[in-house]
Amino acid sequence: MGLAAACAFTACGPDAAQDEAAVRAVIDREVAAFNGEDLKALSEIWAQNEEITLVDVPPPGLFDGWSRIAGAFRDFFDRVSEIHLTVDDVRIRVSGDIAYATYGWAMTGKVGERPLVDRGRATAVYRRVDGGWRMVHAHYSPVPPALALETETEPPAAAPGGEGQPRGGS
Repeated sequence: MGLAAACAFTACGPDAAQDEAAVRAVIDREVAAFNGEDLKALSEIWAQNEEITLVDVPPPGLFDGWSRIAGAFRDFFDRVSEIHLTVDDVRIRVSGDIAYATYGWAMTGKVGERPLVDRGRATAVYRRVDGGWRMVHAHYSPVPPALALETETEPPAAAPGGEGQPRGGS
């Protein structure tokens, strides 16, 4: 596929690189907010309307609108301590005012006195709003523990989610 054909499907040029860097900065802010259990910072990352969605493991598994997503994060922060989330293999695609990212995540922490070790993959969708990027959808999928042990080469650094609760995406 030539450059012109490739550019028809994804953004190309200096603006694309700037947009990808801006989306990556949002992911980095999300990780920091999640690690800091900072619901206010997360509210500045997520769009603030009822059309946004979070897909995660805990029932009901689908959270619509910021108020329900914020409640799921709050419940998670109330149950888990010493949260440490990291992301890797970040891949970002931008097309106009929509962008998506896929990445691996790893998370450690404690649920009571029990250690939490969780990892998986995520997809996040962003929309350009008032010149900045806001998350409008996230889907977190944990890797089953047995598979994680088989493929793990080093201990997880940390990531979005765990213990069947929202990962906070990043």
